[in-house]
Amino acid sequence: MAEATKAESFDEIVEWAYSTLPQKIRELPDFPGIQVAEEPPEDILKATRRRKKWPRGTEMLGCYSGVFRTKRSHSQIRIAPDMIFVFRGPILRCSRGDLRGEVKRVVWHEVAHWLGYETEEQVKELGL
Repeated sequence: MAEATKAESFDEIVEWAYSTLPQKIRELPDFPGIQVAEEPPEDILKATRRRKKWPRGTEMLGCYSGVFRTKRSHSQIRIAPDMIFVFRGPILRCSRGDLRGEVKRVVWHEVAHWLGYETEEQVKELGL
């Protein structure tokens, strides 16, 4: 697992996880970008903890930022593009030896949010 801590190796694992998504999803013209970040921004963590009543110490492994695909309107003015963030630090801290599996689960989980599964419960029902 030591090699997986290198930025390039982690990025390659994220690229691999993206490649495991069904082709029909990857080819959607509005598929969001996927960005690797070291840690989630503190303001996002605070807002999520307040909104979802997350206990302190709970790690945020990924985040979808944008308008759920099922909630979009043609008249919406969007300031920033939709983006999926994968947070390297929390994933490495929480990984139980299967880094590829964990990254894949995070990528698929955040893609499910983008597709319109808004709540964690809905996403968990998908097995993600």
